[in-house]
Amino acid sequence: MTKLLTIAYFVTAFCSCQNETKTNAEIVTITEDTVSDLDNDIRGSWVRHDKEGFTLIEVIDTSSILYFQFIDRKVQDSKAIENRYWYYKSKATVGYWNSPNNPFNTSADIWIQTDRYRFDYKITGDTLIEVDKMGDQGKFVKVNPDNP
Repeated sequence: MTKLLTIAYFVTAFCSCQNETKTNAEIVTITEDTVSDLDNDIRGSWVRHDKEGFTLIEVIDTSSILYFQFIDRKVQDSKAIENRYWYYKSKATVGYWNSPNNPFNTSADIWIQTDRYRFDYKITGDTLIEVDKMGDQGKFVKVNPDNP
């Protein structure tokens, strides 16, 4: 009797695992489709420009991103600085930090990791908003290069 119950337990557990695997595969497929749509939304050139300088993010695809930043430290700090200009260039990667499947989410949330820094963003249409624990830190606009 004990052997029969043990066999029944393992058969039940095995069947449960197979059903869960099918369910997980369906969930992954839905998520991959949604992420694919977001990948298309973030591809392109994103620019933020202000009196201190500019930042340019070139998203070719999710595994090929270039990040450029130029800052005039004299404008930023209002005093003469020996190394006045700061230029940073890095390859980067992207990831998602909020569920794109959430029906109440009006924007997609991503992070971009450079060689040294990580930045968090919200995508709303053609605007990429940099956010941190202090709130919104700046807006990037999606631009198309003028190639005649």
